[in-house]
Amino acid sequence: MTSPLTQLPVLQKMGSQSLFSLPIKIKVADDSFLHIGGTPSPLTDKKLPVFSVDGEPVIPATSFKGALRHQIEQLLIERKTSLAQSLNLPSDRVGTLKPSIPASRATRAEQDLLAKGYRGQSEIKIEERGVNAGEGLCPVSYFLGANGLEGFIRVPNFFPSAGEWRIDQTRIRIDRQTKTAASGAIVTGEQVKPGTVFNGNLLLFQERQGAVFGRPRVLGGTTLDLWLASWAEKDDAKRQLFLFNEILLPALNNLKFLGGQKSIGGGMVDVSLATN
Repeated sequence: MTSPLTQLPVLQKMGSQSLFSLPIKIKVADDSFLHIGGTPSPLTDKKLPVFSVDGEPVIPATSFKGALRHQIEQLLIERKTSLAQSLNLPSDRVGTLKPSIPASRATRAEQDLLAKGYRGQSEIKIEERGVNAGEGLCPVSYFLGANGLEGFIRVPNFFPSAGEWRIDQTRIRIDRQTKTAASGAIVTGEQVKPGTVFNGNLLLFQERQGAVFGRPRVLGGTTLDLWLASWAEKDDAKRQLFLFNEILLPALNNLKFLGGQKSIGGGMVDVSLATN
């Protein structure tokens, strides 16, 4: 488990931008395996390959970002009251900490999310009178972005440390009536073996699109992140450290599964700072 930071991460230069760099280590649990599916090749008989780049397994940015987004959402729901107190939120703005669902017209599944602590779509509307952000954008968009608006986090692909990683996988579907292997049911594939370690640097912009990390974003004179607007803390470094320690790192600590095949024991991982 990653401990709280006592100081801000190292800043890394990328062109004219400065980004906080968090070295992340992802280890496949010793009693599990990892399978993030890739595209089958017509040149092999493997029907269930893992996602690979130049022959090496990779945890793609999209998979990691989706898992991290879910953990931030859950954290905001579970810690809404304590976060609201720390951020000096008045009672009528506590709801701005809720994560939002992506669609303005909720599906049945999304209706269930509304009952579990989510709120309806948070979005920006450009109107004749100016920018309308309603109840403000949800904190998840602050870190990971929303439609038409970039977040502060840049998620990488994660590559494995040197070593043998592959396990060939054979799965057989059983015919329910005969209780034997169904015809043509043998499927070959790959797994990333237990103990494999992936590394990458999670990057977070110190400033993006004119907004400093830790402060609310403003567009056309309208404050987008109302959950940050009442915070009495004026020191940017203290605001930034709080967001790392109270939202981002706990979400990383809670990230325990990646990829598929969870029903047969796959996807269990340990995520930590590489310096730990």
